[in-house]
Amino acid sequence: MAAIGGLLIASLGATAAVAADKPGDDVLSALAATAQTDEAPDVLSSTADPASVGVTVPGNSSDPIVIASGDAAIEVTLPGAAADAVTIGDGLVGFDGGDGSTSVPVAKMDGSVQLISVIDGPSSPTEYRYEFDLPAGATLNRVEDGGVAVKAADGSVLFGVLAPWAVDANGDAVATSYAIAGNALVQHVAHGSSNVYPVVADPWLGGTWVESWSWYSGATRIAMTPTLFAKAACPGNVVCAATWQGVAQSELANAQVTSGNKAKINRATTGNQIGCHMVGGAFKSPWNLETDAADKGLLGFIASACN
Repeated sequence: MAAIGGLLIASLGATAAVAADKPGDDVLSALAATAQTDEAPDVLSSTADPASVGVTVPGNSSDPIVIASGDAAIEVTLPGAAADAVTIGDGLVGFDGGDGSTSVPVAKMDGSVQLISVIDGPSSPTEYRYEFDLPAGATLNRVEDGGVAVKAADGSVLFGVLAPWAVDANGDAVATSYAIAGNALVQHVAHGSSNVYPVVADPWLGGTWVESWSWYSGATRIAMTPTLFAKAACPGNVVCAATWQGVAQSELANAQVTSGNKAKINRATTGNQIGCHMVGGAFKSPWNLETDAADKGLLGFIASACN
């Protein structure tokens, strides 16, 4: 991953690597440095008071974070030893894992949560285990782009975990991947002596892809406003879009009042246009979808700029 704003990143990275004036400053500086990279530019974007978006952040990490979306809710216990929440600034709290890492849950306006690990040095763990308490019958499932889907017993997707990322204080990408162990999501972060610390990594968990929608006159063209989670999921990544476009499409279809409009959203052409916007027009809003357009397939719509 090529870092942007090299001088700024170097300056912020150096700031994050030294002791700060008050508790939490070094952690917040690490997040600020990460926000200047291509890898995770949204790490401090659209943050929200957790309670206002259906997220419960506990006072001690022995208790789980609770994340709700629609009628579904899941609980996630953070990695590391139990610790009290410590304010780090900008409305965020951190939990000292007691192992050279700090967990920082960052709630977003769309109800998604980035479960960030700030990794202090080469002696810090390379694996971060998130224990999930899932609805009855739900399971964790790897998906093709490297992310994870939380699926209900009927196979529908309740929540998504976007593909993992990790970045060091110089803005350089660090190899990372997920493994599933029962109801635990384990993020492996291959940091080491070649990296400048701290290293920042996260699973980003969300269950809402559609912020709002509106039909144009004639009811064949719909304007879909995506959530930040949907915008950030797949820029430039066709495999990712092929993985998640159907989940966003189903959410939009289920929001329709009439069976006729639901059928229009469920057309293959509509789903492939959603996927195209995920890849090539993610930060354009709204995503205009022509439900009566001839289907070109995902790659065909990408080749024609989603038109």
